[in-house]
Amino acid sequence: MNSFVGCMLGCALLFFLGACSEQQRAENNAAEAPIQRIPGTLTLTRQQTQSADIGMDTAMTSPVSAPLTLSGRVALNERLSAHITARVRGRVEQVHSVAGDHVKKGEPVVELYSQEFLTMQAEFIQAEERLKRVTPGHSDYSTAQAIYHSARKKLQIVGVTDAEIDALAEGHRTLTLLPVRAPFDGALLTGEAHLGAFVDLGTEFFTIANLQTPWVIADVVEHDLPLVSEGLWGDVIAGPYPQERFKGRLTSIIDLVDEKSRTVKVRFEVQNRNEKLKPGMFATVVLRIRFGGNNIKIPSSAVMENKETRYVFVALNDTAFEQRPIRIGTETKAFTEVVSGLIRGERVVSRGTFFLKSELGRSAFAEEE
Repeated sequence: MNSFVGCMLGCALLFFLGACSEQQRAENNAAEAPIQRIPGTLTLTRQQTQSADIGMDTAMTSPVSAPLTLSGRVALNERLSAHITARVRGRVEQVHSVAGDHVKKGEPVVELYSQEFLTMQAEFIQAEERLKRVTPGHSDYSTAQAIYHSARKKLQIVGVTDAEIDALAEGHRTLTLLPVRAPFDGALLTGEAHLGAFVDLGTEFFTIANLQTPWVIADVVEHDLPLVSEGLWGDVIAGPYPQERFKGRLTSIIDLVDEKSRTVKVRFEVQNRNEKLKPGMFATVVLRIRFGGNNIKIPSSAVMENKETRYVFVALNDTAFEQRPIRIGTETKAFTEVVSGLIRGERVVSRGTFFLKSELGRSAFAEEE
């Protein structure tokens, strides 16, 4: 009786061990390769999804913030740059500054001896004396007043200050030299002036620029134009200073599309701390733009391309993925707007997409064989 019971227990143990071995073999076989369910759908094992580091994001319709990176170049602020030129004929008698110097508004950079300037002062003194000799209501008053204002205006145009003109009217002491002054605070970028050189009307001495608020001219790809507007603020990063951020405001969008690059120029006015940004430097502008509206938004890393078709892998569950064509709207490096093909709340693969594409292609090739 005991031998019969022992025999029965032994048979049961052998049956149980055989069933476990069969189950283990089945699990190992299932882990070897993905199973193709329907065309365009791929089913992986959990081990494969973990090994491929598959990551997913949810399609959403709420507004999102995304970076938009533009390439550009630092340029002179044309509203704060000027040519310093001779406003009369004359000879250079004093040179106070050279290219590279920083000057203040009204500071003389050059002084000229000019017979033309001496004549202007003499005419002004005569006009001032004539005006003093007549009283309002006199028949000659309006004429004398017009001549006086005309003579005064000539002196203002060549760069004489109101204080200097008033002193000339009061003391009748003419200025020997005409100061050529800086029109605003800035740096003398280019140019030169030589002592003793004769100059004509319009001769250029220096180019001056205020570098506190230079421009950055950047390129916007044509399809990104709806994302940018005047007034947006961005971070400007220049090549020599990769760790620094300079604040820039978009002040103008140029109304012209480059036919070759399909880009549009935009202009930023930048706050240039310590004048580190120099005209001609390459720069990058990073804007924070917002996707609004009711369209679906997904990470751009989820969007794949096959010839002229865009598609995504939609997660049916944690291991099954459907290849689905979509139609996109606005696209940036971070987010893409989906016009059709997705429903809000669906999950799309945003990491590991190339693995799924490879596996799907391999399965399709195996089926053709």
